[in-house]
Amino acid sequence: MNPSSSAIVTAFNEKLPTDVAYAFREPYRVIRSTASSTIDSDPVAVYFEEEVETYNKLFERHFPRIGAGSPLNARMPVPEQTHLLEAEADVLRLATLQLIHPVNIALQQICPGDTRIICRTETSTSSTSRLDVEWSLYDTQGVPLSRLAILEIKNTHVIHKGDFQRAAVNEQNFQAKMARAMGEDGMTLLQHNAVWLSKQAHKYSEYCPYVAIFDYNAMFIFSFLRQSTKPVRGFYFDEYGRTSGMTFRRLLFAFVARSLKGYEARMSQRP
Repeated sequence: MNPSSSAIVTAFNEKLPTDVAYAFREPYRVIRSTASSTIDSDPVAVYFEEEVETYNKLFERHFPRIGAGSPLNARMPVPEQTHLLEAEADVLRLATLQLIHPVNIALQQICPGDTRIICRTETSTSSTSRLDVEWSLYDTQGVPLSRLAILEIKNTHVIHKGDFQRAAVNEQNFQAKMARAMGEDGMTLLQHNAVWLSKQAHKYSEYCPYVAIFDYNAMFIFSFLRQSTKPVRGFYFDEYGRTSGMTFRRLLFAFVARSLKGYEARMSQRP
C-alpha cells in the first residue's frame, strides 16, 4: 500500500484503501452462528429502507467546522503494507486505522462541553455477548450516560445487498410484505447471510438500538426504534459504483452522530 498523505478531514471524502490482499477470493462467504443467544434471537422480518441522502444530510449538519488547530488536520494513519484480510481480527485492525480512528476524532469535536465519547473494542456485555466496537457517552466524572452505537465487524464478503433487498419496505407496501414475511418458514423476507446478521443485530439491540455491521466491503445499518411507527430501519451501503458522495467514513460518523444528537434532544426536553 502507498502511505496515505490525506488529512483526516479530507479522508472523509475518500474511499477506504482498496489495495488490500484478501485471503478469501470467492464472491460469497456463507455464515451461520453457533451461539445459542444468536440462534434464539428473532430475525428482522422486514425493514423500512432509508435513503443515502438521509445520512448525507446528517453528516453535513453535524460534521465539525475545521479551524487551524483542529485535530482533523492531522494526517491519516499509514496502512500496513503487508496487511492480509484473512480473519475478522484483520478486518477490525484495518478498520480501526482507516475507518474508526478518523470517525472518533470527528465525534469528539461535536460532544457537549461536559461530556466525552469513548470508543471501546471487544467489550463483554454478558457471558454470551461481546461487542466488537461500541461508542458510549460519559460525563466528565466518568459516569456513563448513554450507549450510542454498536459496530459489529465481520470477515470479508459476508454482507450482500441481494440478501437484504426482498425485505425492504416503505409505507405503501409495509403491511403486505409483513404478511408475506409471517408466512415464511423463518418469518422473515431476508435471505441467506442477512438472516443471521439480523439475528445478531437484534440480539445487540437489547443494549443499544443502533447497530451497524461491517465487513470492509459493505456496511448495513439497523436502527431498532421500538416506539416508532417504523420499528426497524435499515440501510445498505458499499463504495462501489455511484455513491452520491457518501463514503464509509461519512456514513459511520453520521450514524453515531444521529444517536448522539438524539440523546441531546431527549435530555433538553427533560424538566
